[in-house]
Amino acid sequence: MTEQELSSVIWDIKEIIRGLYDDAEVEDVILPFTLLRRLDCVLDDKRDAIMEELAKIPADAPEKMKKIKLESILRRNNLTFFNTSGLSMEKMLAAPGQIATSFDYYLNSFTDNVRDILANFVHKQDNAEHLDLSDIYRRLAESNKLFSVCQMFVQRADLHPDKVSNAMMGTVFENVIRRSKESSNTKAGQFYTPRDIVQLLVALTISGHENELYIPGRIFSIYDPCCGTGGMLTEGKKYLQTLAHNPNLKVQLFGQELNDKTYAICKADLLMKGDDHNISQQLFRGNTFSEDHLYGRTFNFMLANPPFGVDWGKDEYVKACVQKDNAPGRRFEAGLPTTSDGSLLFLMHMVAKMDKENGSRIGIVLNGSPLFNGDAGSGWSNIRKMLLDKNLLDCIVALPGDLFYGTGISTYLWILDNKRPEEKHNKVLFIDAAHKNEYAKLLQTNLGKKRFDISENGAKEILEIYREYKSASRDILNESTGEMEHLQIAKLMDYDDFLYTKVAVRRPMRYWFENITAKYEQMKVEEGFKPDAKSNLVYKNAAAIDGIDAKRSDTEFFTYLKEKKCKPSAVEIKAIRKVWGTVSEDAPKVLNNPYKADSGFLEDGNLNDTESIPFKQDIDEYFEREVLPFTPDAWMDRTKDKIGCEFPFTKLFYVYRPLRSLDAILADIEKLDKEADEELNNIRIED
Repeated sequence: MTEQELSSVIWDIKEIIRGLYDDAEVEDVILPFTLLRRLDCVLDDKRDAIMEELAKIPADAPEKMKKIKLESILRRNNLTFFNTSGLSMEKMLAAPGQIATSFDYYLNSFTDNVRDILANFVHKQDNAEHLDLSDIYRRLAESNKLFSVCQMFVQRADLHPDKVSNAMMGTVFENVIRRSKESSNTKAGQFYTPRDIVQLLVALTISGHENELYIPGRIFSIYDPCCGTGGMLTEGKKYLQTLAHNPNLKVQLFGQELNDKTYAICKADLLMKGDDHNISQQLFRGNTFSEDHLYGRTFNFMLANPPFGVDWGKDEYVKACVQKDNAPGRRFEAGLPTTSDGSLLFLMHMVAKMDKENGSRIGIVLNGSPLFNGDAGSGWSNIRKMLLDKNLLDCIVALPGDLFYGTGISTYLWILDNKRPEEKHNKVLFIDAAHKNEYAKLLQTNLGKKRFDISENGAKEILEIYREYKSASRDILNESTGEMEHLQIAKLMDYDDFLYTKVAVRRPMRYWFENITAKYEQMKVEEGFKPDAKSNLVYKNAAAIDGIDAKRSDTEFFTYLKEKKCKPSAVEIKAIRKVWGTVSEDAPKVLNNPYKADSGFLEDGNLNDTESIPFKQDIDEYFEREVLPFTPDAWMDRTKDKIGCEFPFTKLFYVYRPLRSLDAILADIEKLDKEADEELNNIRIED
């Protein structure tokens, strides 16, 4: 039975409780019961033998001694959990009349690590002497559904490790979550990442460090700040051990997860794989932005698929914590993205956990927004620039669309490294693997919005291109024309190719002054204007001057006022320009101070503009070539220069294709019409 088939079998058990639970609540039954069934199956072969050993412990022995003895027995049996009741869902079916009592005893007889996991399904903390887990089964028992649910899981879901591997079990959990979220119209993709993407990301992140796996006694660490069900962590460990040909390679897994239920599944997955020996110091529940439970720790490898488009500013406490860390020496010192998308906050959080001495590698899944959102000087741009300033960005890979369960948008894999070899310094490789025919395979059945997997050959080629770390071209099938095209699919770029200077371009204000008397008369009838107020006397005096209505430029007008003993102050000049000046392109330029020829020109705010000038180009030469021929009176205000950074992935790989001719389009239409007529005639003949 495949993962999808097994997931369907488990999910269909919900039909027993239809009407008793809303769509959004179904997972409150299916997920914990799937976990319990898996735990039962893992224990099946050893339960009775362990119970016999426990029975030898004197009943009056101290509880601490019993606990130590149990831990010793479990270590010998290569287990990290147990149920001291000796019960399982299958055994409880033998006594239908007392199923509720038995189930309560069964739940509370699990070891503390399992009870802590189960507590997340009832949203309760295990900080009391007796943790009430009855919410898992109470409603079922009250509606006489508990026996039926247990029976269906026992009969339909054989989750024994001999038939369902740990990796397969993890995928089953994820598929069940996906079905649950889709049925309640919730974004399922934020809780886990498809395995094909995880495997490629892990391979890219670990690439180049394979030789380190053979160092005797070396211990590796993998961290995911939004670990979901733990797929990144477990796949990372599996990949390292496979590369090293050593299933006992020491790989410590660390993570943090916000959602209670996915945290529980992650912890259960680690528990069943034997990674639970120090889990209280490795896996944490909580918001990574406001509660960094691994503060001060660094890691060898970090992997993440942050939720796309999640607003980090809605929670005022979280927002305050993020803003507090937007300071020199803190996690988010480079800047803050807009509150509508916190994915780059996760990236900066991971950068802060890079090991400066021994080196760290980061692999992260991002959508298109972090590539180009934000102008020069914005948080988005400054974060990207920080990656270049610290020589961290190593590679970005564009993936085909329709790979994720919850979205069909374009996605990218970013690889970062803080110990890059000299030949890679200040360079980054962009790989365009968005071509579905070359790098993806169509699924037989859609999984949510996921229509494709990354193909095995596609993943191998992407990894090979990355390892070669140079520009590359391939023959790519054009899906529209069916023709092969020789396209560049990898570009090795300098960091400076992505930097630009945003320069402020200014143009002079140009005023004519005329018909002043009429304009003043209009001012007098405006509501609130007081002609005799001290601040308005300059208007009254100026309007009374003989010859004031003649057409004059700005300099001529204020020189005329001065000659007539009506010289206005700087504040009054500004006010007069505002109410009496008429902006006109054919007027002479306006000086900041009409009485000083060297005071510079007053800028026209309505004509303010900017130029984004590539870092590799001389700014003065660019201005002379690209701006002055079209606006000869423009100048640059270099005091407002801002350095920007963006990664224009689409532009880099854009290929111009001429539009089809009208004749070709008409020929296709005529061909389709002819085929339709022939088909219609065939139907008539058959009739």
